[in-house]
Amino acid sequence: MKRLFDMENPLMQALSTAADLIVLNLLTILCSLPVVTIGAALTAQNAAVIKLVRGEETSPAKDFFRAFRENFKKGTALGLLFLLAIAVLMADYLAAGSFVPVLCPVIAAIALLVLTLGQYAFALLARYENTLRGTLKNAFLLAVGYFPRTLGMAVFAVALWLLAVQFLRYGAPILFLFGLSLPCYMVILLLRPVFAKLETTT
Repeated sequence: MKRLFDMENPLMQALSTAADLIVLNLLTILCSLPVVTIGAALTAQNAAVIKLVRGEETSPAKDFFRAFRENFKKGTALGLLFLLAIAVLMADYLAAGSFVPVLCPVIAAIALLVLTLGQYAFALLARYENTLRGTLKNAFLLAVGYFPRTLGMAVFAVALWLLAVQFLRYGAPILFLFGLSLPCYMVILLLRPVFAKLETTT
C-alpha cells in the first residue's frame, strides 16, 4: 500500500498529472470568460504545461497566473487575431453552405490550418520572447517543417472534441475538465523535441 502512494509510482504520477491538467483547464476556462482574454489564458496554460512536461517542481496555478500577467498584452493580441480569423472562417463556411457548398471542405481545411497555427503560436509565445509577427512566422515555419507532428496535433484535438460532442452525455464532463489542457499537454509533448532542437542550435 505504501508503494501505491509513492509519487515515483507511475499510477500516482499519472493521477498527479491529471489533477494538474484539471486545474489548468478550469483556470483557462475561467480566465477566458471575458473572451478577449482567451489568448492570454491559452498562453498561460501553455507556459504551465511546458513546466509540467519538463518535470519541474511547480505549482500549476501559480505558474498559470504568473504567465498570464507576463504575457497578457501579447497573448491577448494574439488571441484577438485568431478570434477574428475564426469569425471570418465561420461566416465564410455558413455563406458557402448556402450558396457554394463545394467550398465547405476547403474552408474546413483552412480552419484546421488556423487551429494548428494557433497551437504552435501560443506554445511559442509561452516559451520564447518574440514579436507577434515573429511568433506567427515561426509558427507557420514549424507547422510546415514538422508536418507529421502538426498533423498529429490537429487530429488529436479535433478527435477529442468530435468524440465528446458525439457522446455529449459522457463527453461534456471530459471537455469541462480536460477539453483545453489535454490537447495542450499532447501538443507540448510533441513539440518538446522540437524546442530542444531549436535551443541547441541557437
